[in-house]
Amino acid sequence: MSELKVAVAGYVFSAEQTTTQVPVALGASGAFSVSNNIATITFTAAHGLTFGAASGTMNNYFGTFSGVTGQTGVGTLNGPIFRILSIPSTTTITIYTTVTAATMTAASFIPCFIPNFQPNVQSAFAGGPSQSGAVVQGTPVQSGNVNMLLGANCTVVYNPDNTSLIYDSTTGNTPATAPVFRTLVAASSSAQVWFDGVGSTILQASGSAGTSRCSVVL
Repeated sequence: MSELKVAVAGYVFSAEQTTTQVPVALGASGAFSVSNNIATITFTAAHGLTFGAASGTMNNYFGTFSGVTGQTGVGTLNGPIFRILSIPSTTTITIYTTVTAATMTAASFIPCFIPNFQPNVQSAFAGGPSQSGAVVQGTPVQSGNVNMLLGANCTVVYNPDNTSLIYDSTTGNTPATAPVFRTLVAASSSAQVWFDGVGSTILQASGSAGTSRCSVVL
């Protein structure tokens, strides 16, 4: 007897997720301030980042930076993947870092995504997912394949030397040397990608307007 199963709509992929985000410039009055290793990043204009995105739109739980200068303390903000701890307002976010000072005016924040990530309400800080000040913690779900149709706004990158972590209070010092990332899937192309569930493979905002789409294989 054949074991072949008939594909049934709704049982092959999770609901499609999309993003139109690109790197966000901090702007002329962008600023960095830190207290007890919790850094507040202030953008000149509305950043467009959200934990409460519309259904089918990717939420902003992770990101990295480029162009940051004047850093003091332990580590670098350019390159490592940080968990966004809170989005207190339309122009601010917070992250955990051991960097104690930085010049942000010419920097950019680069949204990063793990399509198979699911947040939970357990926190090393207080509360769960919130737009107004509470900290998001969570564990990426198990590894899995994701079908990707990328616009000009995103690429998939991977960390070949396995040094990448998602930095928050549980991972300790911000690294002095950023993990190496290489392009796995270029912008405006498609592929099926295996995401490890721990941040060594990341969907990362690129530089041009577009729409990127992801469907997690169930």
